[in-house]
Amino acid sequence: YIIYFTKCILFVAGVQTLLSCRESFLNPDPLSFFEPGTTFTTPEGLQAALTSCDRQVLYYFYGEAAPFHTDLSFSEVAVSRITDKSTPAQNMDVSITPTSKNNNTDYNKVGWFWTEGFKGIRYANTVISNIDRVDGLDPDTHDRMLSVAYFHRAWHYYNLIFQFGDVPLLTREATGPKFDYHSTRMDVIIKKMIADLEYAVEYAPVTADYGNITQAACRHLLIKYYIADQQFDKAISEANTLIENSGFELIKEPFGTFINPVPSVYNVTRNVIWDLHRPENKAIPTNKEVLWVMTQNDALDNSRVETSSMRTSVPFWACTTGGRLILTPDGQAGMSASYDETKDEIDLRKAYGRGIAFFGGTWYSTHTIWSEDETDLRHSREHGNWRCMEDLVYNNPVLKQTNNPWYGKPLQLYDENGTLL
Repeated sequence: YIIYFTKCILFVAGVQTLLSCRESFLNPDPLSFFEPGTTFTTPEGLQAALTSCDRQVLYYFYGEAAPFHTDLSFSEVAVSRITDKSTPAQNMDVSITPTSKNNNTDYNKVGWFWTEGFKGIRYANTVISNIDRVDGLDPDTHDRMLSVAYFHRAWHYYNLIFQFGDVPLLTREATGPKFDYHSTRMDVIIKKMIADLEYAVEYAPVTADYGNITQAACRHLLIKYYIADQQFDKAISEANTLIENSGFELIKEPFGTFINPVPSVYNVTRNVIWDLHRPENKAIPTNKEVLWVMTQNDALDNSRVETSSMRTSVPFWACTTGGRLILTPDGQAGMSASYDETKDEIDLRKAYGRGIAFFGGTWYSTHTIWSEDETDLRHSREHGNWRCMEDLVYNNPVLKQTNNPWYGKPLQLYDENGTLL
């Protein structure tokens, strides 16, 4: 015990001596400094903040269970279809609470709108608060950058107020700790955003590289705010300007590149709706319907952001295990996402995606609204724009290997005895 105690004393003394000789070790030696007063006094610094704004918007639409799916599930358009989690978002009074999983791919992204929304507002406010400190910034660049910042701030507030109602209104950059946040009435926020967007519509660029904000995008958002403020005549006036005098028009004929991915499984008759929604035609000059395009390059592994809309929205038709199998009328496992090209097996993924059904359309949005319009191309099975369950076929390779007569036949909901398949 005495020997051990002595060693401890010697060790402590040694450490104290070592530290006393190297107090400089505690001095920070950063490789670089981030100084807002320097960074945001140049056009390049402001552009970096605007690029961060673009990033915030991008993730609303991209990624698995992207936040816009949660947005739709709170409307008449869609509902959560998750059935294998303990607290999915069907029973909102139970599962959407302050302590539930509100920014989780497996549940919902309600929390994303709050955390990421105020991040986007912070980036926009950084530009708004610092733009007048940039020496030598020409007036056109000043007005363009300020308009883009106003747009981004208004875009995030539009989501926030319709998700949460009254929220804090932040109009300038936070330069230090702040503990006295208070909510502002929703109608006050709307009027402030209208004033900002009216400025943006006047000074935003008429044209810009794809992915950047234009006058048309600002005008479209202003229209939505006018409607929210019940200024319907102004909304109509701005909408008429957007439709008739801004260089945009409805595309009425097929255009661009036509791709029929898997005609052997699901043939498409070329039509304007199909062409409008092909990735190849989204961002080309002949597409006159596009007001704002967010772009990402799928060829760049280090910077691309994957789109998972079909995985999130399409029914889970490819399940091959457990109690969720889609059965043939004779009781066999009917569906599979696996196939062998060398054996001429049926690949349904290229036509339908491999869905897991996080979200699905309501009966109202998929069957009711356009049910009496026989000319509606958007819901035309004949042209290939709309797909029903019966358009899929049983494709499990095992069925082909065993010469099962149901291989390649359309899906059925019930067998001849009325049993759910």
